Amino acid sequence: MSNHQNTYLKIIAECSFARARVSNKQIIHFANVTPATVTEATRQLQAQGLVNRRRYTGVTLTEQGRDQARRLLFAYRLCEVFLDRQLHLPLAQIPDQAWQMADSLTLATVAALADYLDHPQRSPFGGALKPDLMLDDSRVTRLSDVPVNTTVTLCGYLETANLVAYVTHLCLPLDTPVTVTARDDELHLLYLQLPDQREITVNGLVATYLYTEPVVVPVEN
Repeated sequence: MSNHQNTYLKIIAECSFARARVSNKQIIHFANVTPATVTEATRQLQAQGLVNRRRYTGVTLTEQGRDQARRLLFAYRLCEVFLDRQLHLPLAQIPDQAWQMADSLTLATVAALADYLDHPQRSPFGGALKPDLMLDDSRVTRLSDVPVNTTVTLCGYLETANLVAYVTHLCLPLDTPVTVTARDDELHLLYLQLPDQREITVNGLVATYLYTEPVVVPVEN
């Protein structure tokens, strides 16, 4: 499979997280290409048995596609960890650099990099590296779907340069409980409160790519 096709498969895998399917509009946006280009790309992926295309409803990964996506994401997220831990790149620069880096790695190099990094469990952006958890969104809710007056834990978010820069600007940390205090549907805004009482306003569209899990309550002995 060419890197061109890998890029589309990666976008579909990432955008399908916590969603039933990925729309062509999403792929067009994140790949920055024309509708005709996306149609042809997804047609080729379907011909290889990697995706199912449904007119008007979007694209889903087949089981073969999910297996291929896991391999791609594993190498990609290892590179993210390396660029963060070893090179200390600014977070917003990491996703694009990591994808270019991952494209050149052989399977043996990926395995060696995993050993070198002592087999990390997550990327700097919350993405899982364990194959059985990588695409598991069974406990995940998009922040945009969290009801008002509900407290959840931000567990990850879509790894694009713009989104990383936005989350970094908000100083919105992973693995920290956040409470949705209000929402404004007309302005497409969500209002959050952190444990330190700091209040954050989040764009509603961005919130569809921020992923949350239920708050874990410690078990008393």
